[in-house]
Amino acid sequence: MRRLLICILCLSLLCSVAQAASVMKRGSRGEGVLELQEWLIELGYLDGEADGKFGKMTEAAVKAYQKSVKKKQTGKLTAAEADEVMYLWMDITGAMEGDGLGEDELKEIYPDGCAWTEAETEYCWRHFELGRLYALLSLDLPEKAVLLLTERLIPQYEEAIQALYDEWAETDPDVAAEQQENFETFLAEHEEQMVNAYGAGSATVMKDLATWLHSTCVDLCFDIHTAEGNLF
Repeated sequence: MRRLLICILCLSLLCSVAQAASVMKRGSRGEGVLELQEWLIELGYLDGEADGKFGKMTEAAVKAYQKSVKKKQTGKLTAAEADEVMYLWMDITGAMEGDGLGEDELKEIYPDGCAWTEAETEYCWRHFELGRLYALLSLDLPEKAVLLLTERLIPQYEEAIQALYDEWAETDPDVAAEQQENFETFLAEHEEQMVNAYGAGSATVMKDLATWLHSTCVDLCFDIHTAEGNLF
């Protein structure tokens, strides 16, 4: 038993040493720094090309990232913190899209319909992933990251809303068709107003459209799938 405890203690010390050595900061070099730079560049925190050298510009980019996710701006990253940059990159770019839980598993965890609560939005099993990604827009992301994220979110929200209208049409096709036509008219008018104000394809327009579609999706899902607002 004593030998086992000594082995566990040694392993713990080795892990601590490895974690300390894995902190990326000014002067660090290597493949890990190169990957970090590539993520920061694609998200818009860092300009230039990745070279695997953690210099002044990389440090500034790390601080900008830390500020945007509301963390202390140290300019340094532990291995776990570097993984968080990777996860943000994956979410925004869709690098790992499709690796989530299956539909049956989701139905066991999340409710059948979305709902507004005083604290936050409660998402159903269909839309929880959209809601999780939408929440990233609350961060102070660079314009490049906002555009990447909204370019993914907008078509997914449009697809989700279309699926909800299709579901509604199964029981009340005339009303569903009328409401969908109204939605499409409002969307076109709203988009035109935003484009005229801020320019086509701007981050402001894309973020606003994603927000508008998010609200529409949650409202429609609530109306169709909850006891309080069931349309059927």
